Amino acid sequence: MEERLRQEQGGSIKQPNVAVLVASAGENLLKDRMKLTKVLWDANISAEFSQQENPKLKFEITNALERQIPFMVIAGEEEAKEGKCKVKDLNARTEETVDVSDLVKTLRGKGVVPVGCEFAMELLAAESSQK
Repeated sequence: MEERLRQEQGGSIKQPNVAVLVASAGENLLKDRMKLTKVLWDANISAEFSQQENPKLKFEITNALERQIPFMVIAGEEEAKEGKCKVKDLNARTEETVDVSDLVKTLRGKGVVPVGCEFAMELLAAESSQK
């Protein structure tokens, strides 16, 4: 199966290994990005963040699109004060503001699967398509 995919996609299997890119809109939000990423890691969601002090959001979005990362979590200055963040679905081109306490539930509701559970999701999808 992998060989067939390599042939169809020109030599490599292009699949993102990161489900969520955590970014920020504003200055000095590295700690907030780290906190949000830890919330995702604790829920076994594959996520990463830029270790630069103040990366530009425009470049972060471009990075996520080029790497086909389906979701972004964005920490903003106002949202951080309120304990909220933005969840951006790059495929559906939607964005919503959620409480950090609801972040994992929101992403799982959008189809983000915990690391190591991909096989189970494929199996469930295959079973449901046979019914």
